[in-house]
Amino acid sequence: MFELNKEYTREAIHSVCGGSKQAFLPAKNGGIVAACLRTDLNPQAPHVIICDGSASARAAGRTLAAQRNAIPVFIKIEVDSFRFVGLFTVSESLTAPLVCAPYVRSSGFTPGQVSRVLKMARCQ
Repeated sequence: MFELNKEYTREAIHSVCGGSKQAFLPAKNGGIVAACLRTDLNPQAPHVIICDGSASARAAGRTLAAQRNAIPVFIKIEVDSFRFVGLFTVSESLTAPLVCAPYVRSSGFTPGQVSRVLKMARCQ
């Protein structure tokens, strides 16, 4: 599928996984198919994913939290270049603002802007 530490474009990720080419958690057929993360918004990526309070991020976070299958996770390196860092599953889903707050530091979000923090575990 993807080669560890190799860089891919959003088009290449989309061609394999499907879903939106713009969403940080693209969905297809009711499930999240990948994570494409920016380190300025997710400084602890790939081990922590922060979902803001927008409707789309809330829905994607809720969907991923309920999902048990692994997804490929990519970290943005530069414009339209994402490094594959492995397959991950959700190990914990946090929604209480005080519990989420430590993970939100240095993320560009305030605790009040965050709807969910997903702790991720590597599968490979």
